[in-house]
Amino acid sequence: MNLVHEAMSRESTPDKKKGKKDEKNNARMRFIATLVTWLLLNLIWLQASQAIAVNEVNKHGLDINGKYVLDVPNMMKMDREIPVDLSCDFRPKNSTSPVVQVRIQHETPSGENSIVWEGNSTDDCPDFAFSLTPGKHMFYTTVVLDDGADLYPSRNLSADMELGMHLWEPFRMEGFVAANVLGLFLGIADRAIRGILKRRREALVRTMPLHKRRQKEEWEQIAHSMTGGDAVDVEDLVGFQEQGADESMEMQRRRMREQFAAQTSEADGDTDEFVDEDGVEQDDELGPGTTEGLTGKVKEDQSIRTVGDLWRRLSGNEDEKKRKR
Repeated sequence: MNLVHEAMSRESTPDKKKGKKDEKNNARMRFIATLVTWLLLNLIWLQASQAIAVNEVNKHGLDINGKYVLDVPNMMKMDREIPVDLSCDFRPKNSTSPVVQVRIQHETPSGENSIVWEGNSTDDCPDFAFSLTPGKHMFYTTVVLDDGADLYPSRNLSADMELGMHLWEPFRMEGFVAANVLGLFLGIADRAIRGILKRRREALVRTMPLHKRRQKEEWEQIAHSMTGGDAVDVEDLVGFQEQGADESMEMQRRRMREQFAAQTSEADGDTDEFVDEDGVEQDDELGPGTTEGLTGKVKEDQSIRTVGDLWRRLSGNEDEKKRKR
């Protein structure tokens, strides 16, 4: 079968079915990868939107900070209020310390003052939640005297207080919309890019010569086999396999020339038997071969020291043979 017939028969083999099956599996894997990416984007944003920026105001065992400035940022320059959590705990500094009355006050950037919590140092301080506008907010921790005046925290008081800001919570819905749009864009972009690359490959294959196309298909089969696919088809190489251990290289080259010439003659419509004329002429000139001079011990020739000496010796023998003829 010549090259053209082999190429036509190969196109009609089940390799197309395998290619379609592989393409279907690849499409399914790409869809799964896109779906997983979409889920990951939503999960990442869900965790990010719930993140809390903790600001430590007071801690047990340290001196009390009676005035703390909380700088609430203006996220995305959209002037949205930021949810803030306040957690506190007060207790006498030691067993001999007297019980005092504690007050927590909040002052807004505009100067408005309000009491957040007031109670004894032995009372449980509940958690509070605010929605604060961007700007600097002041939080005061003071001790209330009997006459109602505020006093800077005394040495008899130990406090623990934290302010946690939910910076991305105001943009939670917008974040989910952006994550879904990004996931959709990745899916569409992946499909579009693969379509463009596929059309380019098909265009290259259409303009590729037949022998180059055949080489490409063979390399694809080898790559498929090396990656764990089906075994590569090597029927095209059977004619070139070694016929016997005692066969000379000249006979092998002659057989290869005969096979290539037979394929070429069949492609051209010439069905005459191929004869290696070069080999026949060469045999007629040389005649039957002998092993004379090739057996026995090797004798050292002192006149041959270099490759040039050997060449001159051979050239001289050739000239002598011509003179005898």
